[in-house]
Amino acid sequence: MYKTARLPHWITPVLTAVLLAGVAAHPGCSAERDPATLFGPAERETIVVDAVLYVDHVLPEIIITRTRTADAEATGDATSVNDAEVTVIQGLAEYTYASVGHLGRYLPPAGAPRVRPNTEYRLRVRALGEEVRGVTNTPAPLVIDEIAVLEEPSMEVIRRLDPDSAAGNRIPYQEGLIEVRFDPLDVEAYQVIVLEPDSEDGGSPPLEARDGRLLLPWFAIGSSGEHEVVVYALDRNLFDFLRSVQASGQNAFGFGSLAGDTFERPVFNLDGGIGVFGSASLDSFGFFVIPES
Repeated sequence: MYKTARLPHWITPVLTAVLLAGVAAHPGCSAERDPATLFGPAERETIVVDAVLYVDHVLPEIIITRTRTADAEATGDATSVNDAEVTVIQGLAEYTYASVGHLGRYLPPAGAPRVRPNTEYRLRVRALGEEVRGVTNTPAPLVIDEIAVLEEPSMEVIRRLDPDSAAGNRIPYQEGLIEVRFDPLDVEAYQVIVLEPDSEDGGSPPLEARDGRLLLPWFAIGSSGEHEVVVYALDRNLFDFLRSVQASGQNAFGFGSLAGDTFERPVFNLDGGIGVFGSASLDSFGFFVIPES
């Protein structure tokens, strides 16, 4: 596995519009509710959670912010919640998080364990006189078995990349189609993020891969240089969140989801707040794109 996978925060890019609008989603909203009832008055503040657990990684930092009222100062500190009680619960074990004192960041306790696969985790956040609760069931581990380069239009394999070492994975720009192969998991969908050095994360919408195969579109890959591809198996909470959040009238990634329908409103799967408490398993690989001559 390509070991340098970066673990993203999900709220910053996809809930910016909601935060800056100064509106508050109705706690405990469901998919059947009238969209007009999902947002409260501008003077109300609502807790926003950014917490995603990654299988086989240590418990992550958690970000707690709030929606701003209409007259709040437009700064990062204006939305930070730095005095919350944040607890992650797994079975009988409780892990109490500590605030770093700014930007709404909370860190797990020293010696926190790695996230287990196929396990239920619960989140409890107490802040602003309210309590937010969420539950996630972590996916099984995701392991990339093969990366094949396919010839068009025959879809025959013309070469294979090494899942465990990026050094020898060199491919001319737009040569064939890159297909990632793995044993399919019991999850709703997958997401692919293609990373380049010193660039912003670029991600796909949730993608279905019932047969354990994902084709990587060249339009999501840069025309030259080093790349890292991270494939995520999404739990239900993260899947619902990513496919339902709207940004400027579009899917948060700028194009429609390939798994699930377009939603009129976000789906948070949290009691008492908005945002996401979800989980994912992931694997990654690296390669180098040879530019066109």
